[in-house]
Amino acid sequence: MDIKVEEYSKIIVFRLDGEFFLGNIRDVELIWEESIAKNPDIIAIDCKKLYFIDSPAIGTLVKFLNDSAVYDIKLIFFDLSDSVIKVFQTAKLNRVFTITTKKEFEEDYLKKA
Repeated sequence: MDIKVEEYSKIIVFRLDGEFFLGNIRDVELIWEESIAKNPDIIAIDCKKLYFIDSPAIGTLVKFLNDSAVYDIKLIFFDLSDSVIKVFQTAKLNRVFTITTKKEFEEDYLKKA
């Protein structure tokens, strides 16, 4: 999986490209930890090119949600691919995660940054 990180003032955006699974969780966790250390207001995860996610990776995202509450960081997922939408709906994650479109994310958060 390719991970790109972009910073906009107090907003950090992860762009995930490929498959998020047990084998690359540690890479994503390291980027998460580096990002939290920068004390952002928002961390957003762009899921447009994320084509697969397994159960351990879902657990990691739930951990990120818990971390974000502890550090008072708003966690947002946007532009979910069809396959990720299905996984989130099946796991009922759409009820606990903040999920939006790319356009809404840019209008609601990036234009204010």
